[in-house]
Amino acid sequence: MTIARARLVVLVFGLLAVGAPLRAQSPDHVNVTDEYRFTLFPHYPITGKVSGFGYAGWVTNPESDYDLWYLGTPGFIYQAKPWLQVWTGLFLIYTDNTTAINGREDTLELRPFVGAKIFLPNRLKWNIYNLTRLEFRQTYHHDTHEWTNVERLRSRFGVEIPLASLDKAWQPRTLYAVANAEPMYRYDRDEIDPARAQVGIGYIAHHQVRAEFLYYANWGRVAPDNDLHFNQNIWRLNVKVGLSHRLLGRVLEPGQ
Repeated sequence: MTIARARLVVLVFGLLAVGAPLRAQSPDHVNVTDEYRFTLFPHYPITGKVSGFGYAGWVTNPESDYDLWYLGTPGFIYQAKPWLQVWTGLFLIYTDNTTAINGREDTLELRPFVGAKIFLPNRLKWNIYNLTRLEFRQTYHHDTHEWTNVERLRSRFGVEIPLASLDKAWQPRTLYAVANAEPMYRYDRDEIDPARAQVGIGYIAHHQVRAEFLYYANWGRVAPDNDLHFNQNIWRLNVKVGLSHRLLGRVLEPGQ
């Protein structure tokens, strides 16, 4: 690894420490908590330009006293162009509010979505993209036995930068840097809530296996002023698995 790339790795890990100063800048009435996530993303071929993906995850926040369990299936990605993908799928999310301290009930959410991922081709082999998706959130509340419906539009602007020479970019046993920003618009409230910024680093262990360690800064609307305030650190480990050789590269870096 060259000195320049080594410096970039140091920069990425430095950005992972951003949560501490952000916490210090939050107003006194905002309780900043830490959330931890683990997610497994299996990808599998279907036919031609269509591939499938799954999503299995666990989320916990000890301070806010909740756990979330994610299951995403089925999910489909259609490679319409080298620079354009169409995404659709269904997530199931069970929220376990383990005690009454947080004042919330357990919920089960059905979250079908549809979206598009647009890539910006470039000679540097950087993965520059926008992923915009419309979510239809149908939530069952266990205490009241009622369903609520909310639509949300989320748009992620991101870049993934290989920390290797051009000839070794996106090859096994190499690293890459991750950064993105994602505002989420709620139609029921006509406002952005939440908004997130993410940095991290990924490792390509094999053509079929990748791991990412990520940090998100989360801004949510907090009473009493209902303004966006930094209110959460999110620490995440992603594991991406391709069930056929080089499928991950074709899906995650099309056109490279």
